[in-house]
Amino acid sequence: MRKKKVLFVINNLSAGGAEKALVSLLHEWDYSRYDVDLLLFSHSGLFLDQVPNTVRLLPEPYGFRFFDMPIAQVVRHALTHFDFGPLWARMRMKKALRGSYPATVREQLTWPCIAPVIPPLDEPYDAAIAYLQKTPIYYIVEKVHAPVKIGFIHNDYQHLQLRAAFDRPYFEQLQVLASISESCVHILKETFPDLSSHIHLKYNMISKSMIQRLAEAPITEEFDGHTVLSIGRLQSQKAFDQAIESCALLVAKGYRFRWYIIGEGPDRPLLEEKIKAYGLEQIFILLGLRANPYPYLQKATLYAQPSRYEGKSIAIDEAKVLGKPIVVTHYPSATDQITHGVNGLIAEMSPEAVAETIAQLLDDAALRSQLAENLRQEAAVGKEELTKLYHWIETTTL
Repeated sequence: MRKKKVLFVINNLSAGGAEKALVSLLHEWDYSRYDVDLLLFSHSGLFLDQVPNTVRLLPEPYGFRFFDMPIAQVVRHALTHFDFGPLWARMRMKKALRGSYPATVREQLTWPCIAPVIPPLDEPYDAAIAYLQKTPIYYIVEKVHAPVKIGFIHNDYQHLQLRAAFDRPYFEQLQVLASISESCVHILKETFPDLSSHIHLKYNMISKSMIQRLAEAPITEEFDGHTVLSIGRLQSQKAFDQAIESCALLVAKGYRFRWYIIGEGPDRPLLEEKIKAYGLEQIFILLGLRANPYPYLQKATLYAQPSRYEGKSIAIDEAKVLGKPIVVTHYPSATDQITHGVNGLIAEMSPEAVAETIAQLLDDAALRSQLAENLRQEAAVGKEELTKLYHWIETTTL
């Protein structure tokens, strides 16, 4: 029997939850049943080297690079190669983006400008899977020939501030629109009630054995005494600005500990300024990116997710695998992963509440041990989620 051909599409393999989840999924994939191609708009990112050799990495699509380079280079390309399409597209994009828009809406408005210079894929597929919202979904709808098209939303759609009217015609052409938590699925169905029958839940996969193995690697930083770890992009969603305030409150009460952040992002200068203003340079530490965060997670006293909103945090699932006591804020999807007092603690979304909850765990070794033991009883999300995806691939209509 002919193996089916499946295409995954995502922007790049930077240090995000969706990117990490995709790499984990590809490591568990059944290559005896399906051949897999991976298309990245940019061959970049922390996880690029972790793509299995059984996956065929396609060349970067022509056209995308013109929208990241300086306009002078685009002009030079147009005059040198008599290829004026990218230049006209940049001019259309500049006009479309006049005004103040959220970054997510800017990406939506950009697609109609760049789409004319992005050629379709010649090779047909049995299924095309856009593993992230926005451009990957627009791409598989308009540029890929496949009878089954699946799109993923990896976050709370309402908090993404996307224009539903823009997304609707693309979502209507998907056989499956998937999201990663019960609350995220509920929000999608509320936003697109007429598409409810096509909206489905699929949890992110994590590889328990891989995490446990990688957690044994050595690290150079000192993790003596009490340590709090958070993982996430340095941007407003993750609320590290408020975490700095929580840290200052704990220090003022006499707690001796360090709070480490693994991640990078546009808010680094603002966070560094705030850390300095509170005098926390030696306590609240921005480690930057780490291809392997698991040894840090293994050694930490507890894991904290102080976000303003989440889809379904893959970092929380990874902390569960390593039996780390967890503190999360009460964002809408928090209870999809954490039951307060059972496998973690949920704090109200304020610096004071987060500080108080972290203090509770730092003070109570017995509570930390009980939460860790409860976490060890939880099963990691496994191959049943792959079975769900295989079913969607095999079924052209649901």
